[in-house]
Amino acid sequence: MSKESRNIVRLIARGQTNKFGNLVYDYGNKLLIAGLGAKASFYMSLYQSGETIVGIIFDLIGGVFADTRDRKRILVVTDLLAALVTFIVWMLFSPRNAALLVVVNIVLAILYAFNSPTYKAIVKDLLSKANVYRYNSFSKTISEFISVVSPLFGMFLISAAIDWRFEPIVTPKPRPALKRSTFGAMRQGFDYIWHDRELMVVLVASSLINFFFAGYEFALPFTNQMGHFAHLYAYILIAESVGNITGATLNGLWGKDLSLRQYSHFLLGVALPIVILPFVSFHWLVPVVLCGLSSGFMTVFNVQMFSSLQTTVAADYLGRVFSVIFTVAILFMPVGTFFFATFSHTSWLIFTWVGAGELAVYLVMATVIRSGHRAQ
Repeated sequence: MSKESRNIVRLIARGQTNKFGNLVYDYGNKLLIAGLGAKASFYMSLYQSGETIVGIIFDLIGGVFADTRDRKRILVVTDLLAALVTFIVWMLFSPRNAALLVVVNIVLAILYAFNSPTYKAIVKDLLSKANVYRYNSFSKTISEFISVVSPLFGMFLISAAIDWRFEPIVTPKPRPALKRSTFGAMRQGFDYIWHDRELMVVLVASSLINFFFAGYEFALPFTNQMGHFAHLYAYILIAESVGNITGATLNGLWGKDLSLRQYSHFLLGVALPIVILPFVSFHWLVPVVLCGLSSGFMTVFNVQMFSSLQTTVAADYLGRVFSVIFTVAILFMPVGTFFFATFSHTSWLIFTWVGAGELAVYLVMATVIRSGHRAQ
């Protein structure tokens, strides 16, 4: 097996153990919070918005570190600290102490702010352009198979161990020293995006989509009550995994890298199933299928977007570009969370508003892309 093939295996193993350790942890926390009765909406808002506010504050700094520090070391340290924090909350948690879940989630969000842009940026150090799209498709497919059974604590430790085994396909050059302040380095990342029209479109669209996606994420844990079915939330998460598997697999088999104009149309498939969900939720299976379908389209959109960024953005700017995109993309998520918290969290109609908003973003995005294409 070649060095690059080994890196693909390690990237997939590392990324998915880490990500789905988070998913299992997050699922358990949200289920506990959703069962708090009258306090559920308040604590769910704090839980969900807390991590996004942290992301807004720390993602930009994380991107600077990814471009100016040893990327592999950042991944190892943050993974180990995440394992330690989750072990502590497991030791100290009491079902009556919901505030502890909020605090620990904030700490993990800080670690993720450094980990995520670094993980996205290191791909370019490890893989050639031809293998980036293949890796992203395979990664998404495999990740969904293990999403339901990933044990939390062990997975974080495995992630840290795998990080050390990455083998760059080119001799890594020293990261550029910070000749400017951290804020100056951040500004360079903004300047890079500002002068790239497609990046700006992705940035703005992602931010608007995530405002409505925050409402979707807020409402999901309450679907058990909406559908009067005790396991509906779990089934929806499984359906999302199946949708992600299907989307990633088809994208990988297709093997084409699409332009922004082409892959933006997948947002239409994200929005429409959510728009119609409340009107056809007469049986618990219907929302399960529709959420899975929406998730599959979102997977194809994300795989194409991240693959495009990883292959076109200059290596020395990758960390900052990803951190700027992550930061701006989640900028309105806390607002979205508290906005949708004012809706009834036991009514399906919240999903119509979410889907209608996503549909509006798609239409505006398509119009802007089309006008820019004609202007060229």
